[in-house]
Amino acid sequence: MLSRKLSRSRNIVFALIAAAILVWNPASASGAQESAESGASAYPAAHWESPAQKHRTPLWTKVRGTLVINQKGVEFRSAGGDHLRWTFEDIRTAFLAPHRLELDTYANRSWHRPGTQLYRFDLTKALPPEVAAAVAAHIGRPVQNADPDASAPAIATIPVRHRTLTRGTNGVLRFRSGGIDYITNSKNDSRSWQWADLKTLSNPDLYHLYVFGYRDTYTFDLKTPISRSLLNRATDEIYKHSEGLSMYSSGATNEPDKQQMGAR
Repeated sequence: MLSRKLSRSRNIVFALIAAAILVWNPASASGAQESAESGASAYPAAHWESPAQKHRTPLWTKVRGTLVINQKGVEFRSAGGDHLRWTFEDIRTAFLAPHRLELDTYANRSWHRPGTQLYRFDLTKALPPEVAAAVAAHIGRPVQNADPDASAPAIATIPVRHRTLTRGTNGVLRFRSGGIDYITNSKNDSRSWQWADLKTLSNPDLYHLYVFGYRDTYTFDLKTPISRSLLNRATDEIYKHSEGLSMYSSGATNEPDKQQMGAR
């Protein structure tokens, strides 16, 4: 009887030790943190709003009102009482910037004109980067996000120069677990790409990197070379989020060539 109680006590002690190791395992804590971060970025804030002006035809006229973003989608409440609402499924793509929001929806244009309806809003309050990231993630399709979060955790940073048709800008490339950011002090040139926003990366030599997105393409001069391991990690992430992998997973006989996705 006594030996049975001692055996039971030892089992309880071993179970408590195993639970403590599991709780305090750094790898488990890291995984939990990543899951929490991804879950937090998957939804916009419960409620964010700003006074806004909606552009309309003729282009020099605008409608004043309030733009609201929440977990249901995006809403514009005009001062005249008319409301426009879009769920995230209704939005085909978007352009997000601190004081500007463009929504390309699946709705037909008015007056039987061809194409889909585009809405543009000028925002009085600056759109927080975390809200912009959440909207981009919740739309789920490639977007243009010009409102990156410079304080988001980064795996690696590389000083770069972005070539433009006229001059160019200087800044840093930040590689994150969820994508790539270009941070610059120059107005309107910063970008945040989710992996799903990117087609491929190309690194033809030590000092150049081409970022090919579905909505835009950036050419960077690298002030320090990108490591092979970092490039491979990024291209693997793009590959995992690409349409080609989905086709392969659904039963395609041939796996897409990773070299076509930019792995070098």
